Amino acid sequence: MARKKKNGTAVEETPLTDPIAAKHLPDNVEPDAADAEASDEAEEFVPGEMLGRDETRQAIYAMLFVSDRPLSVGRIAEALGDIDPDIVANLIAELTEEVNAQALPYLMREIAGGYQLTTRPEHAPYIRRLLKLKKSKKLTKTVLETLAIIAYRQPVTRPDVESIRGVSVAHAFEQLQDRRLIKAVGVAEVPGRPRLYRTTDEFLLHFGIAGLKELPSIEELREMG
Repeated sequence: MARKKKNGTAVEETPLTDPIAAKHLPDNVEPDAADAEASDEAEEFVPGEMLGRDETRQAIYAMLFVSDRPLSVGRIAEALGDIDPDIVANLIAELTEEVNAQALPYLMREIAGGYQLTTRPEHAPYIRRLLKLKKSKKLTKTVLETLAIIAYRQPVTRPDVESIRGVSVAHAFEQLQDRRLIKAVGVAEVPGRPRLYRTTDEFLLHFGIAGLKELPSIEELREMG
């Protein structure tokens, strides 16, 4: 399971009554406005290409640390000032090896076309209790078998899945769509023009894989579902 880091980050604030800060405030500027102005100056953006290698690595680490979704190499490169994505990819590879080699309570993982820091599985029970999260119900065998057919044959229509399984899959499709594991992506050019379905990024997140090339076997899907 992925960590919730944004709300857990402590922020140290400087009191507006600080005599040194207050002494330099213009008479016609409210403290809040001056504080915001000072904050903007302190957060002046420095393009990644002007940073050293270690500084760039730390900036990437910080972005991954606060994100609650996987970040793609392209998005990180853009946030750093449109630097070369290959540089970002190399630095992420270094970070991944470094982070995962340490005895930290989290791992760097490639998931759903991006990278994310995720807590180690053994800590999941404690995090769920802390955040009062209910454990997700596992998908039933019927739903998993339906999902497996969609995953390996996508894009595929519901009638095609039903012809393979030999039974109606309406309920399974409904559950998979409710969980955002599949989505309609068009229509098939056949009589009746049934909808075509594919798996989603949420599917990759659910099973913790980087892309469809890493699709697990049906047996593994059953264990992970």
